[in-house]
Amino acid sequence: MHTLLLALHVIGAILLLGPVTVAVSSFHVQAYQASKGKESARGTAQLLHAITKTYGVISVLVPAIGFALMFTKSGVYWSQGRFHVSILLSVIAWALLIIFIIPRQKRMLGALNLLEDGEQQEAEAEGEARIANWDSAKKQLSMFGGIFSLLWIIVAILMIV
Repeated sequence: MHTLLLALHVIGAILLLGPVTVAVSSFHVQAYQASKGKESARGTAQLLHAITKTYGVISVLVPAIGFALMFTKSGVYWSQGRFHVSILLSVIAWALLIIFIIPRQKRMLGALNLLEDGEQQEAEAEGEARIANWDSAKKQLSMFGGIFSLLWIIVAILMIV
């Protein structure tokens, strides 16, 4: 069971966290370019948001499997603080994604009129489809994306060391 969970944990980290980290790191640039009229950036921004949203939500499996893995060899994992810190940082990264990054991406897409019809109407009705300062919005999303990526790098280092 330990080997299976470990394999799922590592494969999940590669297949789920890799794409979402790249998408989070790239979205703000594409959305900003789309706001400046670059037509190809519009589709790219939509795709990156879809990757962030889909893979981001599913990526909760990685720390969940990691937590389950701790029970397979409790004497080994529970006695090492790096695993506890890794789970904590993973939860923080995931919360950052769900609470700050995805909503800001959605707001940018709404301002570009790139959301699905129902979502677009809802965002407009709630006043969430406007960006007053694109430079500021880009910087904020860049900051949150950088923190998100840094947290995953720290977790990866903790897992290897």
